[in-house]
Formats: sequence, structure tokens, C-alpha cells
Amino acid sequence: MISLDGNVARKFFFPTDPDTTLQYFSDLNRIIYFLPHITVDEVYDADRIRIRYQTVELGAYTINIYCDLECTVKKAERQIIISPLSGKAPVESASSLNTTTGHGTYQSQAILYAEKDGTGIDYRLQFLARLQRPRGLRMMPGRIVDRIAVSISQGRLEEMAEGFMSAALDAFPDWLAEQNGQAGRSKKRRDRVPADSC
Repeated sequence: MISLDGNVARKFFFPTDPDTTLQYFSDLNRIIYFLPHITVDEVYDADRIRIRYQTVELGAYTINIYCDLECTVKKAERQIIISPLSGKAPVESASSLNTTTGHGTYQSQAILYAEKDGTGIDYRLQFLARLQRPRGLRMMPGRIVDRIAVSISQGRLEEMAEGFMSAALDAFPDWLAEQNGQAGRSKKRRDRVPADSC
């Protein structure tokens, strides 16, 4: 078996106020695409999804890990929690010559707070999985298998955390412009309503 157990903690600065930052990061179906190596496999509803983590290690071995997630937003505490979703049948473990597939556990927490002219974010990410060895690895020394496990558990997680925030920063101006445009259109519609019609 290949055992994965990674934890990453980061502090980020986001260039807007905490309430806007909370709104921006509260849409699970949008922000999940900011994570490198992650695709959405199934959408259960607005706050519950199945994702697939996929990466190629050592240039030859494809790792597929499925996770069921749900998102909880605590507005008063300014927290966004992504936790394992229960009640869904897990993906069956399987392996081939150079591929392994299984079900894992992904969870993260973001705590927001006012900082200077924007928002500080304390971000934690954890990823757990136990996978069958690809057949091509079964005769290889344990150190090679450990190298793959360490690469996914720590190196890839750090890459995911940094990539997530970089993508979120890049996408923010367009999202903000869209929000301001919608707010402007709503105001214009209200302005056209005669005063005696309410």
C-alpha cells in the first residue's frame, strides 16, 4: 500500500475587506478549480461535490484519488470549512501496471481577519489516502514508493496551497467587476421603478 498523510499550513494576504473575501471564497463549485491537480467529478449540490486529484509521479505512475466534500461557511466567525462528505459510496481501490485509484480524505479550513488594507487568511489543508501500489512498483524498493508518498503528501500539497492562492488572486478582479456590474444593474432597475408602485 501507499499511505499518504500530508498537512500544510499557510498565511496569505488578500487585497480586499474580510466580508468581500468571505463572499469570494464561499462558492465551493467555483473555488475548487483554483486547486492544482483537482477536477470536479460530480456535483451533488451547491455545497457538496466529488473531486478527483490526479498527478503523474516519477514521470510514469498516475495517481487518482477521489474525495467527497462539503463546504460550511461560518459568517460570524469568518471561517470557511471544507470537510469530508459522508453518505456517498467510495470509489473502489484499483491498480494497474502504472496507475492506482482510490478514495481519500480532503479537508481544509480558512480563517479570515482584517489586516492592514485587506484580509489575512490562515489556511490549513490536509490530505489522506491509502492506495494500492501500481503493479510496476510492487517489486521496487520501499524507498522509491516512499518517495512517491512524500512527494504527494508534502510537495504536492504545498504546490496546491500556493497554486490555489495564486489562481484566486488572478481571478479576483474579474469576479469583482462582475459583482459590481450586477450591483449596478440592480440599482438601475430599482431606479426605474415608480415611487408609488411599492
